[in-house]
Amino acid sequence: MRLCTAKNIKWLCSYAIALVTMVSGMTSCIEPPLVLPSEEVIIDLPIVVSEMEVVWNIETDWKTTWIYGWDETDEATWGKIGYFEPTNYEVRRYYLGGTPGAPHSADNVDGFTVFGKSFRRNYQFGYYDMLIWSNIDSPDGTQVLVVNDGNVNEVTATTTVTRGISRNPDNLEQVTGLFNQPEIFFSSYQRDINISHSFEDYDYYDDVNKCWVKHLKSDLHPLVYIYLVQIVLHNNDGRVVGTSGDAAVSAFATSTSVNTGHTGSTPCIVYYGTRMKKNLTTAEGEKVDVIGGKLTTFGLCDMEPYWVDSRAEYNGGRSDLQNYLYFTLKFSNGTSKTMLLPVTDQCQRQSHGGVITIDVDCRNIDLPNPGDPGSGNLFVPTIEDYIDVNYDIPM
Repeated sequence: MRLCTAKNIKWLCSYAIALVTMVSGMTSCIEPPLVLPSEEVIIDLPIVVSEMEVVWNIETDWKTTWIYGWDETDEATWGKIGYFEPTNYEVRRYYLGGTPGAPHSADNVDGFTVFGKSFRRNYQFGYYDMLIWSNIDSPDGTQVLVVNDGNVNEVTATTTVTRGISRNPDNLEQVTGLFNQPEIFFSSYQRDINISHSFEDYDYYDDVNKCWVKHLKSDLHPLVYIYLVQIVLHNNDGRVVGTSGDAAVSAFATSTSVNTGHTGSTPCIVYYGTRMKKNLTTAEGEKVDVIGGKLTTFGLCDMEPYWVDSRAEYNGGRSDLQNYLYFTLKFSNGTSKTMLLPVTDQCQRQSHGGVITIDVDCRNIDLPNPGDPGSGNLFVPTIEDYIDVNYDIPM
C-alpha cells in the first residue's frame, strides 16, 4: 500500500464493497476508520453483498364486514388469507455505466436466482438498476403465473386461460373466456444505484469482513391483490340449496408490469371457487346463508399500484369497463341458474383488494324450470333475479 496526502503521500487500500439491498433500512451502523480531511481513500475492486428482508404494508379490513368467515375447509381448499414471505427470488441487474437513467441493454444485464435472503456479486463502478421479484413455491407444478422477461426494458407477468367460451366480444356483460387466478408474488425495482469510488458514499466500514457497506432501501411490494367475495342470501327458507362452486369476476387485468406494478389494459374474467355456508349470523343478528370465496387478481385494467396511490380508491384505470360477478345457484327443485350481478363500484372503491358483498333477497328469485333460458351451470348468465345494493365498504 502507498500513502498519499496533501504532502504527496497517499494510502492506496484495496477494500471490498458490501452493498446491502434491503426492504427496510438497518438501524445499526459501524463507524468508519478515522480519515483526516487531507486524506483520500481509494476503493478498488468492489464485491457487493446484498441482503433482503421482505416487508410490505398493504392493509385490508377483512373482518368488519366479512360474514362468511374462513374455516379449515376453506383454508385446505384455497389456502390462507393474507400475504406471506417468499423463499426465493429472481434478480435482474442492469449496468448503466456512468450515466444514471441510461437505457437498458441486452449486453449489460445479468440475471440469477437467489435462495434465501442474501447473495454476493461483483460490481463495476457506475450506475445500476436492479429488479427483484419473488418466485412461486409450487411443489405440485400447478403454477399459473407466467413471468416474461424477454423485453430487456420491462418484465411482465400474466395468467393463463382455464377455459374459453365463444360469445359476443362486443358485449362486456357476456363471458368471453375465463382466466386462472394469479399466485401472489412481490417485486422491487430500484433505479440508479451508484457504485462509487469514494468512501464517503458508503455508510460504514465493516472491520470484521474488511469491506465498506452501502445501504439501499427497497420495498418488495405485492403485485397481486386479494378480494374476499360473499353473496349473502336473505330470506332463503330453503329455496336456494347450494352453489355449483363456480364463480368469476369480469374486467380485471390480464397482466401487470413487474417493474412498476402498473396493470395492463386488456380485460379478462378471473375464475375462482366458492362454497355455501348456512345459518350464519350478521352483525344485526339476522340469520342468512352465505356463498363465499377468495379471489386473487392483478387488479383493475390500466391501474396504478397501491404504493403510488394507497387510498384504496379507483385510480386511473379504464372507465369503460364494468365488473360483473358470475355465480351459479342450485335450487330446491333440482335446477340451477347462473346469476350476473354488477360489482363495479365496489371493485373501484377497493382497487387493491378488499371485501365485496352482494345482498340477494331470495324471495325475488323465481325457481327456473329445466330447460328454461338461463338455466344451467356457469356460464349462461341472467340479470333479472337480483337486488342491486349499494354497499359502502370501509377500508
